[in-house]
Amino acid sequence: MPFGDLEAARAAVTGAGGLDGPAAAFIVEPIQGEGGVNIPPQGYLAGLREICDAAGALLIFDEVQTGIGRTGRMVACQHEGVVPDVLTLGKGLGGGFPVAAFVTTDRVAEKVALSDHGGTFVGNPLACAAANTVLKVVVDEKLPERSAELGARVLAKLRAFAQERPELVEEARGRGLLLGLALREAARAATLAERALGRGVIVNITAGRVVRLFPALNIPEDELWPALDAVLGLVAEG
Repeated sequence: MPFGDLEAARAAVTGAGGLDGPAAAFIVEPIQGEGGVNIPPQGYLAGLREICDAAGALLIFDEVQTGIGRTGRMVACQHEGVVPDVLTLGKGLGGGFPVAAFVTTDRVAEKVALSDHGGTFVGNPLACAAANTVLKVVVDEKLPERSAELGARVLAKLRAFAQERPELVEEARGRGLLLGLALREAARAATLAERALGRGVIVNITAGRVVRLFPALNIPEDELWPALDAVLGLVAEG
């Protein structure tokens, strides 16, 4: 579905969009990560909630990238106050240790019987212990709040750079410490990740030309700002 298009979502969920009947569920990232760090229009998530409720479909938020404080709230859907039926978590949940989880409403949970949801590593005790510890650190150290405050300052710097070099940068966008710098030329972006490694900085390119910045929520500022300067310097160099 086109991201941010409620009418397209309505057509798909109700079956008017060419599907064989109404949809069982609509799954979406509250903020697109691999799609280029795309922020939804205000009201999009709430609109999806209304559409799914009217059609009897489940609303599923994929918060594998956006969850656990990344965007300045514990989960990104809190920015709009929208509660999904199912929410998926990963990446930040383990702080580097491989673990994933899904969270559901009571109504959905009542429909899940033993063995309906399973996997070889589901409920792994070590992974669960790691996730519990990560959650404690995130809460105790107020990392969502830090992500919101620090991310706002980084975004301001990115936007200033975009204004200074409009021939190179189309837009800076993001929320918390999930940030993207959309370059005008895919060719310029293509070599950036490899060149950044030469400066000791890890970045990646999404959607062909968006430099995605995804630092640790507790990254020391004396590491963050020099790394950011290095990346922007590489963008300016071409």
